[in-house]
Amino acid sequence: MRLRNCIGSLLLTLMLCSCNSWLDVDLINQSEESDLFSTERGFSEALAGVYCDIAASNMYGQTLSFGMLDIMSRIYDYSQIPNKMKIFRDYDYENKDMKSYIYLLWSSFYANIAALNNILEWSEKNASVLSDERRNQVRGEALALRGLLHFDIYRLFATDVKLDPKARVLPYQTKFGVKTPPVYSTMDYLKLVIGDLEDAVKYLENDPIKEVKPYQLGNGDDENKDGADLYVARMNYYATKALLARVYLSMGGDKIKDARRLAEEVIDCGKFALVNYEKSLNTDEANKDLLFSDEHIFSLRGQNVKSDAEGVHKQITGTDGNVQMASGYQSILYLGDLEDYRLNWYKSFYIIKYTSDNSERFFPKMPMIRLSEMYLIAAEGWMEDDPEHAAELLQTLKQARTKSIVNKQTVTEEMILLEMRKEFVGEGQLFYVYKRLNHDIIGNTSEDGVKASNSVFVLPLPEEEIEYGYRN
Repeated sequence: MRLRNCIGSLLLTLMLCSCNSWLDVDLINQSEESDLFSTERGFSEALAGVYCDIAASNMYGQTLSFGMLDIMSRIYDYSQIPNKMKIFRDYDYENKDMKSYIYLLWSSFYANIAALNNILEWSEKNASVLSDERRNQVRGEALALRGLLHFDIYRLFATDVKLDPKARVLPYQTKFGVKTPPVYSTMDYLKLVIGDLEDAVKYLENDPIKEVKPYQLGNGDDENKDGADLYVARMNYYATKALLARVYLSMGGDKIKDARRLAEEVIDCGKFALVNYEKSLNTDEANKDLLFSDEHIFSLRGQNVKSDAEGVHKQITGTDGNVQMASGYQSILYLGDLEDYRLNWYKSFYIIKYTSDNSERFFPKMPMIRLSEMYLIAAEGWMEDDPEHAAELLQTLKQARTKSIVNKQTVTEEMILLEMRKEFVGEGQLFYVYKRLNHDIIGNTSEDGVKASNSVFVLPLPEEEIEYGYRN
């Protein structure tokens, strides 16, 4: 109960924080740090600051979800991209505004990693102020977050490991401070990600999420004290395993066996559930759950998600309006199945996934890892070794998405990609899928596609970082 109260305090801090002070880590002197980390609450506030910061619009709250990355994955009508966003559509990495976006991303990643390293170091220095239970929770979440952020740096800034495992490009930061960290090959870098996540799993062995089923707790505002958000609005035990599955899948080869094993562990744990139409969607507008919250293994809370999404998705008039889908896109993508529940994500040519007026019941949030992805990873993982089992997994997911009868089919890479295109709208994951598969990007219309290429899939390191020798 004590640990659950600490987590509740962290979640409340996360929801209310302004994210303006904690990450100015270079400006905090030793005395202020000592005060901050002198209590359990201080550690909770420090962790909440990281969650809050990575949920901001310059990171997962927009840029790495329904903003830049979704535009780069061509889910929107190529011809209707507003002028200010064409740099993403065209992969114009030499554009000065694009360089600013890239530098801000890089800086935000490593600022948050620095904050996590500081938390980890103080959890050793001031271990006496934390119970063993709380210290394990703090260290587990911090290590899991460090692995998450480093992995997405790899997915953005490095050549896919399957194409060049020896390329030395990226620094992996494990210590707090200004010293330039060593640069690793893509393979060694991913081994460090896996090391962080495996250590996190050990620390989170007694995570309170093991005592509950979050999808049974509800997500209402009046239920926050005991609701699902207490468990899934942070890197919990199962989220860490799910992320490990994602990492192993990206590595390919024999690691796919580890990916499917971990994905099925998360599926079989019974803590999360595929969307229930009657509960989540067949209800009044104020209670519709367009984000399929019961599936959330980890999601971020952000005060500005709705307003930021309106700035990208809401239908407006004018010559430089917001992004939209091409005419007939939904029908083509969902193969004409008008019963597909995901069609609730759209209104006409626009995505309403994050803009519906249900914030009283569902706090604005960004899905980071969902149960549906685990089904897709497991199906892809068994595709060659056990086609029948792969077909059953994919059938289960697809049946949970429609009232229509879904028959089993032999699973192929193209089928997996199609389901991911249906599933990850507005979540920023599709760009990474194309890169992992080294697959041509499929456009919103037949003319909008783009050839698979490192010139598209690999963001250039900021010029300021090249000066420090991060690219060899």
